[in-house]
Amino acid sequence: MPSIFFAGNKTNSGGALFATFNSKDQCAFFRLIKQTAWNETSSQASFAGGESFNVKFSHDEICDFIRAVREKDRSKFYHEFNGDVTSGNLGYYSKDYTDKNGKPAKSQGFGLTVKKANVEIKVGLSLGSAERLSRYLQFADDHINSAIYTQDKKEAEEYLKKKDATNKSNKVAVKKEPVKETPVEDADPVVDENVNPPEIVEGGEDNLNW
Repeated sequence: MPSIFFAGNKTNSGGALFATFNSKDQCAFFRLIKQTAWNETSSQASFAGGESFNVKFSHDEICDFIRAVREKDRSKFYHEFNGDVTSGNLGYYSKDYTDKNGKPAKSQGFGLTVKKANVEIKVGLSLGSAERLSRYLQFADDHINSAIYTQDKKEAEEYLKKKDATNKSNKVAVKKEPVKETPVEDADPVVDENVNPPEIVEGGEDNLNW
């Protein structure tokens, strides 16, 4: 659901703004339409058949628009793609004037100016309208952050799942088999041929030479 702003004027120099966003792509889109007529009787502007174009804004630019409205400041942007330039700003203004009763007064608000190629469109916003745009962009920012968190969580879970599967596949069950004892066969006694056997002398045990 877009947030829509119609800002026509008697000088026929106003414009209309349709703001939308895409949380998955982390961006916002402004569709701007140039005013084509003004009805003095009804004090209403017409935008039928007016020149129009779309502008895509990054997540950072969305947040800078919010900052500019909050601080009553100015946010500038400059885009260049394939030689085409889109530039502009959303800025606060304050103008002193004299009302119809001759008393001093002040006019405050924000102006959105966007130029693409040779077409420039201006959309005036009261303080209330600027606040509404800011809140819509804040809504977009919340959804973008939620989408980022969801995607990061999904990727983390998939990574841990793959890592766990890899660890399991690398674990090889090792069965311990009983050690088989190799029987030692009876071996013939080793005889050292260099050792002479004891000399047996007849005459009984007493005559043995130990």
